Amino acid sequence: MELQGGKRVKEHYEIQGVRKFIGTRMRESLRDYPQGSGSVYLCTEQFYALKDELRAQNENVTITSMLTKATAEALKKHPLLNSALVDQKEFFIYDSVNIGVGIGLEEGIMTVVVKEAQDKDIFRISDELRGMIDRLKAKKLQMTDMMGSTFTLSNMGMFCIEQVTPFLNPPETGILAVGATKKQAIVDDADRIVIAPMTCFSLTINHAAVDGLHSGLFMKTLKDVVENPKLHMGL
Repeated sequence: MELQGGKRVKEHYEIQGVRKFIGTRMRESLRDYPQGSGSVYLCTEQFYALKDELRAQNENVTITSMLTKATAEALKKHPLLNSALVDQKEFFIYDSVNIGVGIGLEEGIMTVVVKEAQDKDIFRISDELRGMIDRLKAKKLQMTDMMGSTFTLSNMGMFCIEQVTPFLNPPETGILAVGATKKQAIVDDADRIVIAPMTCFSLTINHAAVDGLHSGLFMKTLKDVVENPKLHMGL
């Protein structure tokens, strides 16, 4: 194509559709929401071991479905993060823990919503996620399955990205991003250097709705859930 300011253009088109919608939402997020983020590396050795054990019982169990369950368990103990600040004045704390899960497609990241996750076991969450993802890829997913989230989870681990600073999905108060797992040398409780799988968990909050204290308490609970999953997965 013709040169533009000395640069050869490979392709040119107007942003529209899903990409335009995502861009509008992200601009709104950064413009209207004072955001703060924090990250922590957690040992996921027991988490992955439990995934293999559960997958032997139900092939739909994945790390993403387990992260959805873990997030729901943490939100049950920290409901202030399961909330939304609407029009910068009305604060809603929800009984329903509806986890929006980001799914990467060629046209962009779409969200499916596991509704009432606080009342569902890992197998039901896994089955629902698998069904919604299959319907999404086949372009048969209903809009009702993509709406109504109270908190968003973004698992970027499969893309080899270790650490993510996620942007809020308005008007939600929190979003959790999970990076790739890598083996690292760490010092255990007995002061021994050991090799363990470590995963970065990053939380972004709306500072107009909650404070860093609330995000810290949530992440502390999430650490306990992830590092001791059998105690918190209702198994």
